[in-house]
Amino acid sequence: MMTLYMVYRIDRDDGRAAAIREATRPAHRAYMVQFAARVRLGGPVLDAVGNACGGLMLIEAEDEASVRAMVADDPFELAELSARIDIYPFRWQTKRPADLPPL
Repeated sequence: MMTLYMVYRIDRDDGRAAAIREATRPAHRAYMVQFAARVRLGGPVLDAVGNACGGLMLIEAEDEASVRAMVADDPFELAELSARIDIYPFRWQTKRPADLPPL
C-alpha cells in the first residue's frame, strides 16, 4: 500500500544556497523525472521577496525509507543544499484528488 509523505527542505543559510541551487538545478530536474508518477506535488518554498529558500514535495511511496533514499540521492542533496529535511506521512484531506483511496 502506498502512503503519501511530505518532504520539507530548508536551505543552508551560509550564503551558498543560491549558487548551489543554480549549479545543480538541471541535474535535480533530470533526476526527478524518474519519480514523476510518484511526486504528487512539488516546488520551491519562497522567502519574503520570492527567492527559493527550500522545497516541498508530496511523494507516494511504500515506506519512509524509500523516500529518504530518493531524497539522499537527489543532486540538490549530494551538493549539500539543505540545512534541514523533514519527512512525515501525510493524509490529504482538503480537496483530496479523486484517484486517492477514500479516507
